[in-house]
Amino acid sequence: MTPSEKRRLTLGLEGEEAGTVLGAVAWVLGALEIMKDRGHAEGDEQFHDLYDTLEPRLQALIAKISGARMALGSEDELQEEIEAAYAPVRDAFETWIGLTAADTLSAAVGQRLGDAFDEAEEADAEE
Repeated sequence: MTPSEKRRLTLGLEGEEAGTVLGAVAWVLGALEIMKDRGHAEGDEQFHDLYDTLEPRLQALIAKISGARMALGSEDELQEEIEAAYAPVRDAFETWIGLTAADTLSAAVGQRLGDAFDEAEEADAEE
């Protein structure tokens, strides 16, 4: 099938739906970023690879929705509906960040302490 023969799915999103989609995509992007950082801290690059695979696709989706929003004009009532729907999803994400931040910090500290103990044991073994 050539690109011109591809079938397309067309959605007609209302303001609340568009805002919810944008919020959900932003949440996933934030979670992927956290996973990538945690993977770096733990020396596991699978999360970075996952980020590299999904992030461009999610950004392309955001760009499509943003392009449609730009066509509305800044004073359009639909813009307000989108923002009103996006806000509680963003707030929920920020709450989730607060809940998971301690876990992420704990994992990073645990990894660093484990590395430090391993180095100390290796130094003791060499003596």
